[in-house]
Amino acid sequence: MFDNRTPFDKIGLRVLQRRLDVARGIGRNHFGLEIAGRKIGYCYVRKNGCSSFKKMFLECSPHRVELQADERPIDFMRRFHRLKSADLRGCDHLIFVYRDPVQRTLSMFRNKFIARSGAEDIHQSFEQTIGKPVERATFRDFVTDYLSRDFATLDRHVLPQRTHLQRALYTDVLPVSEIYAGMCRILGPAVAARYFLRPANSTFHVPHRAVSAAADRPIRDLVRLHHEDGCMPDDASLLPDDLASQLRARYAMDYEIIAAMQDTARSA
Repeated sequence: MFDNRTPFDKIGLRVLQRRLDVARGIGRNHFGLEIAGRKIGYCYVRKNGCSSFKKMFLECSPHRVELQADERPIDFMRRFHRLKSADLRGCDHLIFVYRDPVQRTLSMFRNKFIARSGAEDIHQSFEQTIGKPVERATFRDFVTDYLSRDFATLDRHVLPQRTHLQRALYTDVLPVSEIYAGMCRILGPAVAARYFLRPANSTFHVPHRAVSAAADRPIRDLVRLHHEDGCMPDDASLLPDDLASQLRARYAMDYEIIAAMQDTARSA
């Protein structure tokens, strides 16, 4: 459990708090779905098990017959399942899944820049921001140049996890590594096994191996390695100490709130 409400929320000034948060870019999409008579609320954060949640929403939605042939799952969820801030209090379970920020960045880079899965928007953002084609850029460029810019100007995949949270009481706060166990408690083993036992991300099972100086190799070389050998650089190859330090500093707000969540869980 984690209470992300402020004193303003607790003394009846929710509207004022919401205006402040909107001005700061805080509080993003939350979606709701009823399963077995319980209202499940979910804070949508890219690269935090979201593929599994999207599959569950599509298959369990009472509106699934209205899914259009070319409609992305997230657009379907926005049409039928988006929750307003006032709706969050009515959820039996309000779920937030978090992930180590450095691991989340590595996962996103592999998925969007090496495997190139659903990557058109972030590639366009990257090239417009740093003025270099993706193929010639490196992971170092991504960290030191692209991620150094104002988050408000960058693609949504790289936004800090903290900025997604609404001012609400989250009943279930789960590290992504424990998502299956957590969803078993919430939904029961049968439903949890169907959607959360195995990651739905297309690159999760791709093997990683040591690749010399991977952080400084053009992305086109890493794409070629993936196509020809079916593997990707491991964490140590992509993340020399200087880049690891930069990422930890860049996502300091996430590390702070994750530590607060873990402290709350230990004291419960």
